[in-house]
Amino acid sequence: MKANIRARVQGSRIQDAVPPAYRDAAAKATRPDAVYTLILCDHGERDVVMSAPLERALRRMGEPAPDGVLIVGTVFTQEAQELASRHNAIIIPLRTGKWTDSSARQRQLKPAPA
Repeated sequence: MKANIRARVQGSRIQDAVPPAYRDAAAKATRPDAVYTLILCDHGERDVVMSAPLERALRRMGEPAPDGVLIVGTVFTQEAQELASRHNAIIIPLRTGKWTDSSARQRQLKPAPA
């Protein structure tokens, strides 16, 4: 996974910057007058955001925008959630689940159902 990073997004433009499925949650999590760094992670049906690729994205991000960081993705592992919390980032998931980096890695090794 290689995340797409947008360094400075006006809160009033967040809905235009995220995929349609995340728009309502993103609008609720932000203020229109604020400026955010937006990290868009993979958001396919089987994607699980793990801590290692999220850590790389956070390093690439550099200095966050003044009002914080928003991280968008399908579902996040426990380790990825803890990493985001340490960076004071807001996670906007499509759904929740009890994933760990280990269980997500195992899922990636299995073929998708036909």
